[in-house]
Amino acid sequence: MRADSPAGKKYCIDLLSKLVDISSVFPNEEEVMLFLERELSTLGLKPQRIEVEEKRFNLLCRIGSGSPRICLNAHADTVPVNGESTPNARIDEDILYGLGACDDKASIAAQVTACLDIASRIDEIGGSVDLLVSVDEEGDGKGVKAAIRQGYSCDYAVIGEPSDLDIVRAHNGLIFLSITTLGKAAHGSAPWVGVSAIDRMMELIGEIKEVISEFPSHQDTGPVSLNLGSIKAGDLPNRVPDRCDALVDIRLAPPAKVDKVLGAVREVLDSKEWASYTIDKLGETLDTPADSKLVRTVIESAEEFGLKPRVIGGRGWTEAEPFRTMLGIESLVIGPGSMNQAHSSKEFVSISETQLAAQVYVRIVEKLLAG
Repeated sequence: MRADSPAGKKYCIDLLSKLVDISSVFPNEEEVMLFLERELSTLGLKPQRIEVEEKRFNLLCRIGSGSPRICLNAHADTVPVNGESTPNARIDEDILYGLGACDDKASIAAQVTACLDIASRIDEIGGSVDLLVSVDEEGDGKGVKAAIRQGYSCDYAVIGEPSDLDIVRAHNGLIFLSITTLGKAAHGSAPWVGVSAIDRMMELIGEIKEVISEFPSHQDTGPVSLNLGSIKAGDLPNRVPDRCDALVDIRLAPPAKVDKVLGAVREVLDSKEWASYTIDKLGETLDTPADSKLVRTVIESAEEFGLKPRVIGGRGWTEAEPFRTMLGIESLVIGPGSMNQAHSSKEFVSISETQLAAQVYVRIVEKLLAG
């Protein structure tokens, strides 16, 4: 089934609708992965499980043999969304609505459709293509990392994430921290008798911001940043709070490494006897060269369909990173949909853009396998 045929285009959106209809808020991806396992088996793509945790597994389908080996990767999990979200897929003209529609089930549907096209012609194309559907991208990013730790490898990795079919060749890394500061309770009418844990938290955050500001910005991904995502303390206006808990999101820009930035942050944290912390999540930066073979090939492939893809940087972390840092290969992100619609209670994706993405993936693979 060709991705550009009426049957291929219809299948792509039918599959996307079915995927959106199945809830897969991390870490509860099992139902959608079981569906995909059955679907891919029926299609003759022979999926294999790569275990991540109990009831959590990636799916790997290998088409062809030999090298080079191209990996098409997308993730099946979604985030929980506050407020009203569309529980099932709903189509309105060229738009498909539903949680996970663009992040990241449109990319899965497009990549599966592309693999069906490639599978019918792999003997004449040569080389091999892997479809790797992963879990936990929205959590700790365990899916792809688990696959690589268990021996998975490839020569190039194309990650499907909402990018408006632009090419994300670099992105920032991340450090998520839970921080607690302690103070001394007192009556609000005499705050100088106590010590405000909130004041101490603000002091600490200020020092961390100052330390990380010394790391350079990146031309495509922007500066290092800190977001105070949650802060909880106190219960009454007339009481000095003796405890403050905060969740902090630090984004580091290439070429900075997590260990360097985290080391500087820990020096600040460890210097305060009234502060404690835990490290919740770490992710390295991505910086695939703009003149790499993979970037050039993806540009050329997209241009054949009349697209003019920008080569850009992203602020958010993606699973392109472990391919680059753990395997040392060229990796990037390109996929249907926009990050402006991701993680939204009214998430949606363009149907025609998803169908086009399948065709672009096919052309990328053809050109890379041709050498």
